[in-house]
Amino acid sequence: MMNPNKEQHPEKEKTFYGVITVFYKKTNEGLLFLIAENTKTGNISFVSGAQEDEDQSLEESAQRENIEELGLQPNQYELKKINISHEFIFGQNKKERAGHKGSYQVFISDLTNADFEVSHTGELKSLKWMTEKEVLDSLTFPDVVEVFKKTVEAIKS
Repeated sequence: MMNPNKEQHPEKEKTFYGVITVFYKKTNEGLLFLIAENTKTGNISFVSGAQEDEDQSLEESAQRENIEELGLQPNQYELKKINISHEFIFGQNKKERAGHKGSYQVFISDLTNADFEVSHTGELKSLKWMTEKEVLDSLTFPDVVEVFKKTVEAIKS
């Protein structure tokens, strides 16, 4: 007999994989980080997104998201996978993923010596370079704050 107290939603067990890219640059004032405001949700975070079926790897997902959101081609920057991932449950903003698990791999990219200005496409409402403190004060999700703190430690080490 099935346990009536246990919800029977096997589709809720699906995990959506994705990526977060933390772009940063070193300045005389210290490190600055590129923060994005999502057009659809208004969330303040980093360039990120879900892995799509055609992506062969998470690195390819990150490169695709960086093209879609920033117009950056893979030959314009170096993408480095770090040993940090973000595990979470999707909220109601993404109806098709609400209640599902998310597992997003963090990548970093140092744009200190970039010979171009970073701009955004229509997928983002805005972009801004911020100090570590400004980022900590601005991120929408508390769990992303913790991911960011770990990422900063990795960048500084």
